[in-house]
Amino acid sequence: MNVTQNKIDDLNTIVKITIKPEDYKPNVEKSLNDYRKKLNMPGFRKGKAPMSIVKKQYEGAVTFEEINKVLNDTLSNFISENKLSILGQPLPRTNNELDPNAQDMTFEFELGLAPDLSIDLSKAKIPYYKIEATDKEIDDTVLRMQTQLGEVTDADKIEEGGNFVGEVLEIDAEGNQVEEGINTTITFLVDDLKDKNSFLGRKKGDIVTIQAQDLFNDVHQLQHFFGLSHEDAHHYNANLKINVEKTSIRTKAELNQELFDKVYGKDKVKSEEELKAKIKDEIENYYKKESDTKFMNDSVEWLLDTIKFDLPTEFLKKFIKSKAKEPMSDEDAATEYEKSVKALRYQLIEGQILSDNKISVQYNDLVEYTKNQMKQQFAMYGYVDIPDAELDKYVANAMKNEEHVRQSSGNLIQQELLKIFDAKIQKKEKTVTLEKFDAILKKESEEMKTEK
Repeated sequence: MNVTQNKIDDLNTIVKITIKPEDYKPNVEKSLNDYRKKLNMPGFRKGKAPMSIVKKQYEGAVTFEEINKVLNDTLSNFISENKLSILGQPLPRTNNELDPNAQDMTFEFELGLAPDLSIDLSKAKIPYYKIEATDKEIDDTVLRMQTQLGEVTDADKIEEGGNFVGEVLEIDAEGNQVEEGINTTITFLVDDLKDKNSFLGRKKGDIVTIQAQDLFNDVHQLQHFFGLSHEDAHHYNANLKINVEKTSIRTKAELNQELFDKVYGKDKVKSEEELKAKIKDEIENYYKKESDTKFMNDSVEWLLDTIKFDLPTEFLKKFIKSKAKEPMSDEDAATEYEKSVKALRYQLIEGQILSDNKISVQYNDLVEYTKNQMKQQFAMYGYVDIPDAELDKYVANAMKNEEHVRQSSGNLIQQELLKIFDAKIQKKEKTVTLEKFDAILKKESEEMKTEK
């Protein structure tokens, strides 16, 4: 066997493999013997059919299979031993011909190579928008605490300043429940509602149909109650059906030590000033995720705009065409390439950054991440002391789910990238209100639509 490489340029190479009968014939004979042992052929006992008949029926297919195994193993080992970083998969050239009677057979494979990248994150200057809680947000939160912890009195109908429990279902245009749509139960404060008049006077059993964007004064309530992302909360406008289940009035609880202790534990907060400071920190920590997400997105765009490199374009188009389930024209392959090239570029950039910083996600990392996620989920329902043995069972089941492992691995990589970006990119911190932050996002979104 002989393997050679003909490097066309830095991004394309051809690997030529020449094999002889002795490279695959022994495996052909072994496979045919195995076939014979298992073969049930009329007129012969199991495993006793003459080898001449076995060869006549199976030798061609077995030879083809064994030659392919030799080629695949040889090519894989060559790529590994020569540390070739390839894109896609090797493509056999059309002049490859299989002739089992030949003394030598030569096969050629085209390889697309990944470019060498050099990335200096310290050159990036990216704004970081620190979202500051406003006095109104803090005061509204205090008022909500007082209302939620106040004395509850049942009411016959929804009244000003009152609250009600409602089942919320996402429905389609015909009024049918949307499968996997919003399906939850919420305690609504009337003062939080954008369209109070649609609810005031309603009684238990009444149904209100409303669009999501018309539900709350603050659209971020959609994010909180429905588990939406910040961006999705601003665009989510499904039809919702709200079934009133219970109506009540709450008198406001006094702002005193009893309230502080109920919310944060005994003596953790001792004054109104400490309460508001605590609420301010909580709100800003909640918003930090939005700030981090924008910082990540802006950093990625900087990388894509700044880190320029060539790709083996023609090879990749051929690769896309070869993997298509249906026959694909050159024009369609070129279109698919243009759709995917941005994601491929970032994949290469991301991989280089992780490699430069010696970051990899190991199985134990995924287990620990899953365990922490499970603890948080249980805590949401009031279970804070789950025994380790029981928790380990839940984690073990989750780790059997390939989709969970894939998503968890992606989330861990994003966490590591954020740490790297935070440490190495020049952050230009700007303090803004949530309203200003939303305005920035909206403007950028409109600019992107205009560019498209």
